[in-house]
Amino acid sequence: MMNRKNDDISIRIITITGFLVLVCLVLVTGISAAGTKTAYLGDMVTLSGSSPGSDIVYLFMTGPNLPLNGVALNNINRRADMGGFATADVDPDGRWTYKWYTNQIGGKIDTGTYTVWVTDRPVDRSHLSGSNFVSIPVLLQQPGIVATSSTATGGLLVRTIPEGAVLFLNGENRGITPVTIPDLPAGSHVISVSSTGYQNLTTQVVVKEGALTEVSIPLTDKNGSLYVNTTPPGAEISIDGKQSGLSPILLSDLVPGNHTLDATKAGFNATRQEVQVIGGHMMVAQLSLGQSTPVPGAYPPATRAPGIAPLTLFGSMIGTLYICRRLR
Repeated sequence: MMNRKNDDISIRIITITGFLVLVCLVLVTGISAAGTKTAYLGDMVTLSGSSPGSDIVYLFMTGPNLPLNGVALNNINRRADMGGFATADVDPDGRWTYKWYTNQIGGKIDTGTYTVWVTDRPVDRSHLSGSNFVSIPVLLQQPGIVATSSTATGGLLVRTIPEGAVLFLNGENRGITPVTIPDLPAGSHVISVSSTGYQNLTTQVVVKEGALTEVSIPLTDKNGSLYVNTTPPGAEISIDGKQSGLSPILLSDLVPGNHTLDATKAGFNATRQEVQVIGGHMMVAQLSLGQSTPVPGAYPPATRAPGIAPLTLFGSMIGTLYICRRLR
């Protein structure tokens, strides 16, 4: 019988500008192949890291013959899009640890490459946008002797749109984009990018042997917010035709870009203003509502003092007699 020491994969995660970013993935025992970490079916894999500000982290996985949105790491019969997650408590120092027993997962899985997702909220694969997360590719193999030997290398050029994002390659900080990294082992690698005001992103790239592989990553704006104040206050606020409440008011979770803001209040002229929302920022809009002009006929006719009309007629008669006498 072959004795084999369990693999121990330690993952350290730090927070940069509010995002969970993969720092390192270290394989203590086992064989790695071209950027993908290797463990064996039946082994225990230890996941650990830090998540300051969180009380709990959620774990699920995707891979061969599993639902696209993932399953709980400890039970493949519990779907992530139906609330199936493994969890790990975060201690007062912001640290968490999870021991993944790959032989106690509620069923049998095939050998192959699986992706373990660690998030700060219970969301499945298709709802990761807006959450802080990292993804970890792990190759699970049948027990046995596996060996690889290769000296093939290539280069990698990573650009982001816009530039200036922090780049992590296989958990290691490689600087600010655009970044060129030479002499990488040919094959699959994991890259993560993070930039203030944009959603973080983790993906896999394949470096070609003897060539420079170029990757261009468009960054997606985070949603922004808008604080609306009016003079006078208490105006009904609508954005893009949807009523939102009375001013002053904070409008949250707005898609970056141009929006139409309307303010109405009884006795005042309605006001419309085009505003721009920037992802990851709170914008301020100040609207002034002018008092409306009185409508003709809206007020009752002025009253006259009694006797004014008779006096005026008497005076006209006296004047007429005086003129007639002079003409004679």
